[in-house]
Amino acid sequence: MGRPRSFDRDAVLDKAMRLFWERGYEQTSISDLTQELGISAPSLYAAFGDKRTLFEEAVARYEASPQSVTAAGTTGMSQREVLRVMFDCASREYASRAHPRGCLVNSEPELAGNRAQNRAITAARLREVADGAEEGNDAETLAAFAQTLLVGLSAYARDGADEEQLRRVADLALRVIPE
Repeated sequence: MGRPRSFDRDAVLDKAMRLFWERGYEQTSISDLTQELGISAPSLYAAFGDKRTLFEEAVARYEASPQSVTAAGTTGMSQREVLRVMFDCASREYASRAHPRGCLVNSEPELAGNRAQNRAITAARLREVADGAEEGNDAETLAAFAQTLLVGLSAYARDGADEEQLRRVADLALRVIPE
């Protein structure tokens, strides 16, 4: 029987999430992880299996957070209002100083599958709220539009844009969507 774990798995996962968010998967080494997490490589492997599994768990934790852009409540809104809520949430979260700037999922090339899933969730939400006045708005195209803007907002935030700058870009983008 192995020794009991001497660290808080949730705290380690939070630290790993932040490190991957700051540096990206490829730029984060096992040595970086063990140093930042304060655990040995054998402990990391025993708890998570490998770097890939740790990364996947960190991404799942990130996407499940209440601040997730795709988690914003949108019941009873128009398609345009749904996008407004998403973009407002993104502007606030991407520019926050409480964590690394931008978005972990939108900045990591390996997470194309996660982005596709987020587009599908957004498209489903847009279809749910569509009414007769919006039937000309294709939910999949609007979701792709939203994802494209979110990727851009994430990059702009990583480059140092503040919340107000991000909101101005989002406001401009929303002008192309009929009220």
